[in-house]
Amino acid sequence: MGLANLFTSKQAGLASSISMVVEAGLALYRGDTKVAALLLGAAVLAYRWSFVGAIAEILIRAYQRLR
Repeated sequence: MGLANLFTSKQAGLASSISMVVEAGLALYRGDTKVAALLLGAAVLAYRWSFVGAIAEILIRAYQRLR
């Protein structure tokens, strides 16, 4: 299994989306509703297209650092 197949597999998308939902729950617990909403949106993207979800998560992390 190559790296390209790893990013496009359904299991990778599912694992990535579950991870982001957990991260969104933690952000919501901290009171950061905007980041929680962004992470939930990224989780939906990651479930459908894991590569797009990974890019969205990187952008969300950059947003968090720049605030």
